[in-house]
Parts: sequence; structure tokens; C-alpha cells
Amino acid sequence: MKAHGRARPSKPAKASRRSEDGELRQGPRRTLISSVHPNPTVKINHGATFLVADQEGRVPLEAGECGLYAADTRFVSRHELRLNGRRPQSVASVRLSYRHARWHLIADDLAGPSGDMRGARVAVTIDRLLSFHRLHEDLVLHTYGRTPLTLLLEVALESDFADLFEVRFKQWQRRADLNTTWVRPNRLDAHYRHEDFVRRCLVRTLTDKADVSYANGSLRFPVELTPGEDWRVCLQYDLLTSDGELPALATRCDFENEGEDEPQRLQKSVTRLVPADVRLQFAYERAIEDLAALRLDEHDASFEKWMPAAGLPWFMALFGRDSLIASMQAMIAQPSVAIGTLENLAHWQSDVDDPVRDAEPGKIPHELRVGEWAHFGLVPHRPYYGTADATPLYLLLLAEHHRWLGDAGVLAPFKRVAEGCLDWIDQHGDRDGDGFQEYGPRSPKGYRNQAWRDAHDGVLDETGVSPELPIGTCEMQAYVYGAKVQMAPLFDAWGDGARADRLRTEAAELRRRFHETFWLDDPGQVAFAIDGHKRAVRTVVSNPGHCLWMGILDGARGRVAGERLLQRDLFSGWGLRTLSELHPSYDPHSYQRGSVWPHDTVIAAAGLRRYGLTEHAWRLMDGLLAAVMCFEDIQMPELFSGLPLEEFAVPVPYRMANVPQAWAAGAVLQMVRILVGLEPDMPAGRLYLDPALPPWCPRLTLEDLQVGQHRIRLQIDRAEDGTCSVDVEPPPGLEVVRGIPPWMKV
Repeated sequence: MKAHGRARPSKPAKASRRSEDGELRQGPRRTLISSVHPNPTVKINHGATFLVADQEGRVPLEAGECGLYAADTRFVSRHELRLNGRRPQSVASVRLSYRHARWHLIADDLAGPSGDMRGARVAVTIDRLLSFHRLHEDLVLHTYGRTPLTLLLEVALESDFADLFEVRFKQWQRRADLNTTWVRPNRLDAHYRHEDFVRRCLVRTLTDKADVSYANGSLRFPVELTPGEDWRVCLQYDLLTSDGELPALATRCDFENEGEDEPQRLQKSVTRLVPADVRLQFAYERAIEDLAALRLDEHDASFEKWMPAAGLPWFMALFGRDSLIASMQAMIAQPSVAIGTLENLAHWQSDVDDPVRDAEPGKIPHELRVGEWAHFGLVPHRPYYGTADATPLYLLLLAEHHRWLGDAGVLAPFKRVAEGCLDWIDQHGDRDGDGFQEYGPRSPKGYRNQAWRDAHDGVLDETGVSPELPIGTCEMQAYVYGAKVQMAPLFDAWGDGARADRLRTEAAELRRRFHETFWLDDPGQVAFAIDGHKRAVRTVVSNPGHCLWMGILDGARGRVAGERLLQRDLFSGWGLRTLSELHPSYDPHSYQRGSVWPHDTVIAAAGLRRYGLTEHAWRLMDGLLAAVMCFEDIQMPELFSGLPLEEFAVPVPYRMANVPQAWAAGAVLQMVRILVGLEPDMPAGRLYLDPALPPWCPRLTLEDLQVGQHRIRLQIDRAEDGTCSVDVEPPPGLEVVRGIPPWMKV
């Protein structure tokens, strides 16, 4: 392996269509034959170990984003096969699970050393299976000719050990201390050291192959092919972050030991969904697998406790905001995901003041990286704390866990963490003491925008200019309001009634002041933000949907804000645009200036449902389900274009979207909760149900739904008049209540 110092460089769905008055009408959506996908790559992963290859199975010389990664480092930057000097052509590729992919290639008219081989055809099958910091690769050759063949199989390998940030931003770093060693009979060792930072890639053969050698950057295998027989070699790639003893070489092919795969085990541990709408069925099952693929605790085969990374390929790391929201979305499928997220983020809660990392005591981190750039401080992600909303979101997940499982004792170790979060909100999140949350980086390396729209141009005023810092977006205030309201019962359960009462009082005052400052009577909408001069930023965006989700608006204002979201400048027909198409900076193909983010749309749907705008919520979810059926593998992407539905036959992908992505997958799970109207109150032994099924999904069944210590089955049916019946047999100790719980009322 050459070590280079520089990287080279079913049932038809229904759609909504517009009438002349701009209203959306239900009508037939055309059935699509092919799926859309923005990048011709195949991605598999096992936690933060992942592979990005092209449709040919290659990591080409000009690798782009392709490569084999672990620990925020690209360990393999080139992998290409040749037979007798020629590259076979791919005829098929398939992702068999999130960690297993297969390619089938054909080489025709191979000329060998013995003379004319015209007509000789060789098929090559590549199987790759990932585990923690390891890739197992099987190469199988088969000839369909009538005479034996003598071939040379070459596997060209290179390692650039590029930091993930280098690959993402194409800002390459030269590396001097790189070495590649061939150790007979079967070990290729690529090694990189920079002071105390070490990365090492070992490639070894499991199969006993005589005369394997290494020359000119390639492993070389002499192959004697007999018609009707397979020739096979197994390779094991170990991705190491330290020197020391070599990891054990597998005693047999990993594919022989695969047995029941992790996706199958996960499916048995989560809530099972049987809806009448086939789109929701397919999307739900894929979302479960996507979340499993993103779990960071790769060693926990039981799926008892884990935390989702944000997304593949760029965000396979511990995140604050993304992991917290995804964990809340996943409660209906597997509540245990919450405790892993809570524990991991509590471990990294800041206890220092560090302007370079935007760290302050009590703050929950944004992102943790372990690559070379973070190690030496070229990026501040050790971890980096530049997020203004992860801290209140942490409290929201903690309160959610209490309502789902009902055991305040289990959460007692988090009391000090929660107190630290609340102290940060009041002392540091409110930067100038005006009662609102604001953000602004404290060093040149810090992120300018630190709410969920954290792109450099994610927050703009009405003219397209970045508002003056510090900035307080509307949903940041809503998260704090929701956190204080929802944490009060947990502090009561912990025996701290005084703090609980104080939280309720503070939340009520924040709500009152939010109405005064953020509500714009003309034209009747929520301000996007307040800028450094306390001026209301009147840009029309999707963020007010988050305010509806948290219930910070009163009923009348909330319904007006909800109606505003469904106007055609924001609702594309597929989902909500992040920015109105009437804004001068609107770009449907941008990251956050008019694109559609599924999690953002479903959060708005939850808010619409809370304020009684049920049909509006249905329309948003129907649009997203129609969109996801068009995407490859029915995977909900991180985001896609904001082009209107009527302009193109399919949703247009965003080229750099992460897929799978945690809160995009979680959005599908949240849809189920919205339709069921499910809100547990396990401390009181109650389960509230307020179902509202749309005409396109007249029946929905949940099996093995976990609430508290109970696992229940419930079935919901929609009658012709639109009312819903619920069939459930609650176990002893659980009371099922039809209606809205007290904390959800506005």
C-alpha cells in the first residue's frame, strides 16, 4: 500500500397538486419507476468505521470523498482491481445491510501470457463487511470458458491518512513521516506518525495463497482459474490508532460467522409498525436500520444503550443537537436510545471556560472529533461547544425519558448535569441578561451561527445580510421554554419542589416576553430572530414550526403561525423550505436557504397537530412520504432541494446530503407518534392517546410498544367520518386515556 503525503485530490402514492387559488388538492401522484440519487457511491458503515466506494467498487486514484475511514481518518485512499492489467467493469452493486455490500464485475477478452485469450470471460465478486475498525473483504473469481486460465490479479492500494476535515473541505495537508512495509508472507503495513499521533493500516490475507507479493503499490496474486471452480482470497484490513501488538488475524472468513445480522437483532428489539400506508411501512423499516447504522456504541450487540451519530459520511461522531433530537424522535421505537445519549453527552458537559472551543461551565457539546486536525488544534473539536441549543435540548430529552419510563431514581445521577444545564442557560446562554438566549462565537475559529441553521449563511435578515451578533433565534427561546416546563415535574420527583416552582415561573415569564418581542402583528408571524441591536429579524423561515412544537405560543397566535407555514412560498409540496422562495437570497439547491430538511418539516407537523391544525400536519407528512419513496433505498436524506412539486416529477437531491442521517431517519418515527397522538406519563401510570389518521392511512398498528416496564399492542382505525377508534388492552398498572395530556395544552 503506497502511503502518500497528500491526498489526490407497490401501491401508488397520492400527491398534492395546486388549484388556481393556490390551495393544495389531493390527486393521483404518478408512480415512479426509478429512484433518484445524487452521488453514484455505495456507503456502508459500522458506527464510525465506514467505507465510501463508487459503483465499480473502487476507491479511485482521484478519490474525492471515497475511502475507508475510522477515527476521523481516511485509512485507504485508493483501492482498484486489475486483471492482467485491465480493470473489470461493474454490472451490479448492492448494499445488503448497512455494513455489508457486494459488487459483481466482468472482464471480457482477457489476454494472458500464453497467448490469445479472446472470448475468455472472468466474473469477479467483491464482498465487503465492516466491523469496529476493521474491513473484511472477499474477492472471488470465476471463469465461464472451457479452458483453464492463468491470470494476474492486482489490488492497487494507497493510504493518505487524510483527516476527515481535509477530505470534506479539500484542504490538503502534506505528511512526511509515512512508511509502507511489506512483511512476508502476507502483511502490508502502512504507518503514519506525527509526534504522538499515530495511524496504521494493516492488510493481511486470511486465505493461504502461494506467491502473493507486493510491488509498485499493488498486492499481486497469481491466479490459476479452472472452469466451474471459484478462486477466492480473503483480506483483513485493520485500522489502528496506536502502535503495539498486532490485532488477531481471523481464523476463518467473517462471512461464515455472520449469522443473524445486527439489523435483524435491532428489528426484534424495537416497536413494530403495521400501517395501511405502504410508504410509511417501507420508510419506517428503513429508518430503523438507518438509526442502527449510525449508533456509536458499536460494541453493544444487545442495543440496550446507544447514541446515534449525526450522519454518514461527514458526521460520524458524537454530536449534541443532532443526537438529542434524533433520540427524542426515536422514543416511540426504542426508548433506551435516550439513556446512551444522555450518558455520553453528560460525560463531555463542559466544566471550564474556553473561548477557543466556545466552552462554558454547564454547556453541552456540539461535536467531538478525534482526528489529526482536532488532536493538534487546527479545528476546535476536542470537543467543540459552539451550539446554543444542545443544552436545552439535553433537558428536553431528560424530561422525555422520565415521562416514557417513569423512574426518577434511574435519572438521579443526571440531577447535577441538569442543574449545570439550567445554570448555563440563565448565566451564559442569556449573554446580556435580557431574558432571551443569544449566541456569538468567542474566537475566530468559532461558528458564526450556532442554532440548528448553522451554515455561514443560514441566518439572514430580510435583505439577505447576516444580522449583527449576538443573535437569538426564535426556536432557541422555545426550547428553553419547553425545557423549563418539562423539567419541573422531574425536579418535583427528585424532591426539589422549590426549583420546580421556579422553573414554572420562569417559563411563564419567558412565554409572556416571547409574545411581546417575537410576535409580529403585521403580518401575523413569528420573527425569525432578534439581532445584536434587539431588532426583530422579519425573514420568513420554517423555524416557527419548532416554536409550535414546544407550545410557546398561545392558541390564537399559534394557529396563525401554523397557517403561515403552509403558504406556497414555504411549502414546496414535498416539505417545508427553510427560507421563503420570495426572499432575495432564496436558493432551492443551497444548504439552508430554501432547501427542505425532513426533520424540520416533521417538527413543524408535530407543532401543527398540537395547535389543532391536523390536516396541515397530514399534508406535510404526505409530501415527505411521497418524497422518500423516490429516493434510493427509500432512505430519508438529510435534506433535498426546495424546488416545487409541480416543477419536477421527483424531489431533487442535495448533492452533499448525508445519507443515512439521524434526524432525517428519526423524522419518519416522529410521524408515527404524531398520527397516534401518543404521549406517555409513566410517573402517573398513564398513556395518553389522541389519534388522528388521514384518509391515506386508515389503519395503524403498533406492536411491542415500550412504555415504562410495559410492552403493549395498540391498533387504531379511522372511520368514514374521520373519527378514530383504539383497540388496546392495557396491562395492570397502566391507564390509557383518550385525549391530550395537560402539558400539551396551549
